[in-house]
Amino acid sequence: MSKFLEKMKQPNITVPFWTTIVVGILTHFPVMIHNFPNSDAMTSFYFDQNMVTSGRWFLTVACGISSFFDLKWINGLLSILYFALAAVVLVRILEIKSKTVMGLIAATLVTFPAVTATYAYMYTADGYFLGFFFAVLAVYLTKKMNKTGWALGAIALSLSLGTYQAYLAATILLCLFDLILMCAQNEKIKAILIRGVKYFAMGALGGILYYVILQICLKAQGKVLDTYQGINNMGKVSVSSMPGMIVGAIKDFFGFLRNGRIFLTNGFSYIAVVLLFGVSLLCLVTLFVHTKAIKKWYLSLLVVVFVAIIPIGTNVIILISSEAYYHLLMRMQWGLFPIFALCLIDRMPKGETRKARPSFFIGAAGLLGGVLLIWQFILADNIAYFNMNERYEKTYAYCVRLADRIEQTEGYYTGIPVMMIGVLDEEKYPVTDITGDVTERISGTTGDMLIYKGEQYQAFMEHYLNFSLNVITDSETIIDIYNSDAYREMDSFPAKDSIKIVDGIMYIKTEPPEGRDTRE
Repeated sequence: MSKFLEKMKQPNITVPFWTTIVVGILTHFPVMIHNFPNSDAMTSFYFDQNMVTSGRWFLTVACGISSFFDLKWINGLLSILYFALAAVVLVRILEIKSKTVMGLIAATLVTFPAVTATYAYMYTADGYFLGFFFAVLAVYLTKKMNKTGWALGAIALSLSLGTYQAYLAATILLCLFDLILMCAQNEKIKAILIRGVKYFAMGALGGILYYVILQICLKAQGKVLDTYQGINNMGKVSVSSMPGMIVGAIKDFFGFLRNGRIFLTNGFSYIAVVLLFGVSLLCLVTLFVHTKAIKKWYLSLLVVVFVAIIPIGTNVIILISSEAYYHLLMRMQWGLFPIFALCLIDRMPKGETRKARPSFFIGAAGLLGGVLLIWQFILADNIAYFNMNERYEKTYAYCVRLADRIEQTEGYYTGIPVMMIGVLDEEKYPVTDITGDVTERISGTTGDMLIYKGEQYQAFMEHYLNFSLNVITDSETIIDIYNSDAYREMDSFPAKDSIKIVDGIMYIKTEPPEGRDTRE
């Protein structure tokens, strides 16, 4: 135990671990102590996270550590703890020497806006981030353990896939980054190929374990895969469709680079990106020259191949399910790009004292870019939390008005069946979301209102207003009423004729009148 505790004091453990804890709490404190729900949270106050029909057979275990309640503080702290462990593993995989770079890597990881997008779904965030830790751990075990590492890595990867399949991309990128570093450091071609084979074996076995356990869980529960995000077609890819899917993955990669609005949001972020990635590219070229790897054509060729695979690896989910829609929760792997850039700066050859001065200032410029980028992430995160608070307050005020009008309607009684779609007529209310330029890509944090379905209104009013709303959920009944003349002739709330009782059912119209649909 004394040896273990002594090892835990090493800088490559303490620096990334405690930096993640401190920066993580300071950045995400608002969402951890306030109630900033999103629309899905309305039906997830208590949720056993049994998502086996979405292929996430381990999620119920991962989330069960914190109970199945939507506990903001506990889930938030556990999430940061998992990130702290992931930061330690990242630093050890990339073999970072500088304490400054260790701290910046940890800060980059825990402030990346995909974390905020996941925190918007706080009831499941801790489980997801445990899955991310397993995705990173899979690479560490494969690289650091000699004989059985790839098999242990496969187990970790299967647990990650069983929690959230999108984190497979993080595992792939880390493998590619490590192989690029090996080439740049002029390591023997045999060692590079052997490690590449181990990474491939880890991925293959991990995928097989994941799929086998998934089938066992589905059969044990008598369920089948859902159609959401095309998960039911997972692995059913024809050879003829593969080229188109690869092209689609590449297009999405460069499209997100251009329009993702995560790295480039304002003038400061442009400066940060140019400094960080410009210096890191210079460091990579310098490292190639310094180690004489540039003289070996096959190492340069391997780097070209690995770089060419990066866009596909980043969007690997598109190859698994062609119907997948990439939102920011599925782009956590993008946070590894600035981390790898910091790793390259850490590798910059130092040289003699006088000759080292230029490299020192160049490296310092790159680290400054990293600091600026982290600050932009922190600002974006808190701007998103600002809008989540605004959205909740506006929804609460709206529902108070709606509940009062419902009770004042003649013929109302508690439990009366209610026909309600829920989408708002936006022309009736001021647009006060002033954060769109920053938050438009941060899933779960945008918009003026929190809820948009009848069932969500019901849950919101029951839990926050102590008001019963018996919303009709039968789709055939909803369609019949929606197409009826009585409903179509109504104006939207808060108009006088927006609520009325027809044949014992209360019609509540909140969406735009026929012919004026603001949802588009």
